[in-house]
Amino acid sequence: MLDPLSRAAVRCGSDKFGAHQYTAFYNEIFSGIREKPINILEIGVGGYEQAMGGGSSLRMWAEYFPYAKIIGLDYFAKELSISPRVKILQGSQDDTILLNRILEDYGPFDIVIDDGSHLVSHVETTFRHLYPLLPNDAIYIVEDTQTAFLPSLGGSPTGAESIFEIANRIALSMHVLEGYNPPISDEIVDFGSITASVTVSRNVIVFKRGVNTYPSNLGFSFEAPEVQKIYELIAAESKINPSPRSSLSRIDMNIWAKRFDDAEALAIEAANAAPNDLELLAELARMMNWAGRIEPAKAIQSKLKRALDQLDAF
Repeated sequence: MLDPLSRAAVRCGSDKFGAHQYTAFYNEIFSGIREKPINILEIGVGGYEQAMGGGSSLRMWAEYFPYAKIIGLDYFAKELSISPRVKILQGSQDDTILLNRILEDYGPFDIVIDDGSHLVSHVETTFRHLYPLLPNDAIYIVEDTQTAFLPSLGGSPTGAESIFEIANRIALSMHVLEGYNPPISDEIVDFGSITASVTVSRNVIVFKRGVNTYPSNLGFSFEAPEVQKIYELIAAESKINPSPRSSLSRIDMNIWAKRFDDAEALAIEAANAAPNDLELLAELARMMNWAGRIEPAKAIQSKLKRALDQLDAF
C-alpha cells in the first residue's frame, strides 16, 4: 500500500515516484508538518521550454500539503494553472539577487527543494546562499545528486567539489565541539553550527536547520544555558511523571559536569526511595563508582546485597 505522498505523486504524474524513489522517504520526513501552514520553494518546475509543460511536482505538493503556500522557480516562463496556493516565478537559481527577492516576498521557507538545473555550480551557489537564511527546523533538499558524477554538468566520477563534498564537510563540522578540527576554513564549515542533521539517501541529500551548540559531554558544563534548560525540563518531568529511574539522567549530567556532590545526593535519594529495585541499585552503584564516590557506591551496593538476600530468603 502506498504512502500518502506516493499516492499523490501517482495522481499528479510526478517522477518523484517511479523514475525516482523519493516520496516514501519524503513522507517520513514531512508527515509531522503536513497539516501546517508552511511555505515551500521548489527550484525546477519541469517541462523545459514548454510554457504549459511541467508542474507535476507542484501539483503533488499542493495536494499533499493542504495549507502550504508553494513557490516554483524555473529558468523558463511557465503558463500553468495549478492552485491558488501555487505561484511560479521565472529566473535562474544562481541569481542571488532574485533569490533574495523571493525570500523577501514569499519567505521564510520551511522547505526548499532543489530540483533545478543540476549544474554542480548552480547547486552549490543556491545552497550557499539560501541555506543560512532559512529558519531553524527548515529542511533543504538537493535532489538527483547522481548528476554530481556527470562531467557534462560540471561533476566528476568521484563527486569531488560537489554537493556530496559540501554535505560531508558540514556533517564533520557539526562535531567541532566533539573535537573535530577542520582542515579548511570557510562558511561551509561554519554551517555546522546551524545544522541539526545531514541525511544522505540515494540520489537525495537532506539538510535540516537547527541550533547545534549544545555542549559535548566531553566538555559538559552547566554554565551553558542549553544544559541548564534541559536539566530543568528533566527535573520538571520527573515531578509530573515520577519513576524510580527518573533521576538517572540528572545524575549522569551532574557527573559529566563534575558536579559530584549533586550527583551523589540524587543517587542516595533514589536508592532510599527504591531499596528493592535491584536493577536501579546496581546502576546507581555503577554511577557512583564512575564518579569516584566510593563510600556512597559501597552503601548502595550494601542495599543491593540486602535486597538480594531478602529474595534468596524466599
